[in-house]
Amino acid sequence: MIVKKARFVRSMSAFEPFPEQGMPEIAMVGKSNVGKSSLINALTRNSKLAHTSSEPGKTRLINLYMVNEEFLLADLPGYGFAKASKQEKQKWAGMIEGYLCSSQNLRHVFQLVDIRHAPTADDQTMVEYLRHYGIPFTVVATKADKLSKAQRGRNIPLICRTLSVQPWEVLVHSSKDGTGSEALMGSIEALLNQAPVKPDGDAAEAAETIE
Repeated sequence: MIVKKARFVRSMSAFEPFPEQGMPEIAMVGKSNVGKSSLINALTRNSKLAHTSSEPGKTRLINLYMVNEEFLLADLPGYGFAKASKQEKQKWAGMIEGYLCSSQNLRHVFQLVDIRHAPTADDQTMVEYLRHYGIPFTVVATKADKLSKAQRGRNIPLICRTLSVQPWEVLVHSSKDGTGSEALMGSIEALLNQAPVKPDGDAAEAAETIE
């Protein structure tokens, strides 16, 4: 897929009906500062589309972006920001859960983790949430440019063991040098033809709060 046009659509503090609703949606989730906004900018080839910051916890809303007037990318609030208050963490968790259980057009979730480190307890909780409610997801290991190929080869198995996924289920990506962008866009193109997600059970009542 070649991205010819991408634009910001809107921000939401809670999932609600919006004019562009009805288009296929692909969601990005991950801890604060894992690189969700940078990934969106890399995929759309627009460095100014999604606001990025070196300071964790800046994405505090559900941000939607239209790509090629074909589908929406949803950038969900980052979790696991240690300096946030408990009230803020609960609010962000509510946004994430509210979107995942309310969107009628969600096709897939990309779960982002930092390739340099073992997935956190919050990453594990997020993956368990997606798996429990039958929401299809793919793990994307970001910031690949920070490691050599040998280091990547050692870290991917750790990610797989921690999140109980297979190596071929993990996409490696770098927003700096574009590593993995083509594969990721190819995956998105294939996902757009799938039926919308219908979570099993009441996804709003998670066993654990995503913080």
